[in-house]
Amino acid sequence: MTEQLQAEPGFVPDITDAEPVKLAKLATSADLYSRWERQQWLVAQVNPARDLPVWSALRPFFKDQMLAALAELEVGEVTVTQTLGSLVDNPPTEDDRIYLCTQLADEARHVKFFQTYLADVCAADAGAQGAELEVSPDYRARFTPVLTEATDRVRAAGSTPADWYRAMVYYHLVTEGMLAATALRTTRYLARRLELTALDEGLTNVTRDESRHVAFGLRAAQDGVAAGHGTVISDAHFESLPAAAWVLIGPSRFSPVPKIRMAADARRRQLQEHVDIAEDRLVKQLRLIGLPQLCDAARIAWQDAVGAALDGYEQRWDAPHPLRTGGS
Repeated sequence: MTEQLQAEPGFVPDITDAEPVKLAKLATSADLYSRWERQQWLVAQVNPARDLPVWSALRPFFKDQMLAALAELEVGEVTVTQTLGSLVDNPPTEDDRIYLCTQLADEARHVKFFQTYLADVCAADAGAQGAELEVSPDYRARFTPVLTEATDRVRAAGSTPADWYRAMVYYHLVTEGMLAATALRTTRYLARRLELTALDEGLTNVTRDESRHVAFGLRAAQDGVAAGHGTVISDAHFESLPAAAWVLIGPSRFSPVPKIRMAADARRRQLQEHVDIAEDRLVKQLRLIGLPQLCDAARIAWQDAVGAALDGYEQRWDAPHPLRTGGS
């Protein structure tokens, strides 16, 4: 990073003098509705319980790792299901409203899938019961409040279109575009590695749904920037990063550093990949919606937010986080 690009904590760039950029052509709400009709799936057809024999044979380490990932996803899906209604009520266009109704159905189906998998597979194994309850505090304590505040403001008396765009960024581009996308990618990889075929199928379906949701957010944000809401869309991105990084790092969960150097290096690389995926998605989103001039500042803000979350972990546990140990 060059000296002139370093940002102060809480820095939000000024976009008023930004040069015009050539925008990518993104799917419309009508396009996404049509895609939704073609991409239906059923939890019952996935049949999560067929993974039980494989799950029961897994080593405790892998069970704990998967439970952490699944419980985090389930908590996130419950939260977004509870907060999407305000965006459905007050969208910029009627096509947006129609599409968002399909997304509400998707979110409910995702909750059902994760709850069914946790009940029929994970909790069916007596040794795993209750483990999922240990992994959700960071999302509930840090991100749920800011997401709920942003979406509630859309329904408040005197709300404006700017409030809708701010909430949409928190919902579609940060919660789903960064956090859920990162979690789904890494959890699908682990499911395939462990040969949990029902979980892989379900996560693939969820990921396809989420890609539509993020596509809607990108197009809505692009339209918002073009309509003069670029500042609130930019501000929402930068405001949300500390809470998003806190969720990704998870300071409330103790994450021991493996004693074997090779294992410690592998763990550090895995965690760094999570951080990098989220950062890359953040930067790509800003380019697509017409705010490429913010990309450098966004990278710095994200790295600062991750650093603060790592500091929070170390203050709580009086030990280094695995991301800050080992390897090159």
